[in-house]
Amino acid sequence: MMFQTIAVSLIIGLIGVVIITRLLGRKELSQVTPLDFVYALILGGIIEESIYEDQAKFYHIIFALALWAFLIWAIETLLVKYDKLRPIVKGRAITLIKDGKLNIKNVEKAKLETEQLRTLLRMQGIFSIEQVQHAILETSGLVSVIKKARYDQADKDELLDDFEQNHPSYLFIEEGDISKRDLEAAGKTKDWLLEQLRDQNIEVKDIYFAEWHPNNGFNIQTYDN
Repeated sequence: MMFQTIAVSLIIGLIGVVIITRLLGRKELSQVTPLDFVYALILGGIIEESIYEDQAKFYHIIFALALWAFLIWAIETLLVKYDKLRPIVKGRAITLIKDGKLNIKNVEKAKLETEQLRTLLRMQGIFSIEQVQHAILETSGLVSVIKKARYDQADKDELLDDFEQNHPSYLFIEEGDISKRDLEAAGKTKDWLLEQLRDQNIEVKDIYFAEWHPNNGFNIQTYDN
């Protein structure tokens, strides 16, 4: 019975995690705020208690997860509806460098040391505070940076009169399977793809992956490569 209880608790917990994660929205780990971290900690505590607490029944777990999911939904809905609550609950972005000058007051307010700031800048590919025109500490803990003009890279339109726009690539085939979703996203058809492969004397079943880019064409690797 103990093993059954653990199994049921884990299954219910997994379903609850998926639902609550969807409520939080599509966020990368780098975008998670301290409040989101608290969400996850309490959620983990609920699952842990449900596994090791003998008195906890499966309907107790469902109730706890449902209540926690509702509270998260309510908080997030209020933050979206009332902008004034957002900085109170989740904090606000802080300007650390403005017009090339370090704002010492804001750096101390953010509980940062200079070397910690330099570490955050190095993560953005910047190895000297001298290169920074503006730097903002986001609520996620990352730093957004605008470089000084003399350190910034030149845009293509500043160097060339005619240049190709950037486009995403599409994975048309993966391990011998054709991706209809990628074909539709690229505006292509299966017949067009098969015709392109016939021109190259390649069969779909022999392809490990086939990537296509609007500017560069196909990048194909077969199993025997």
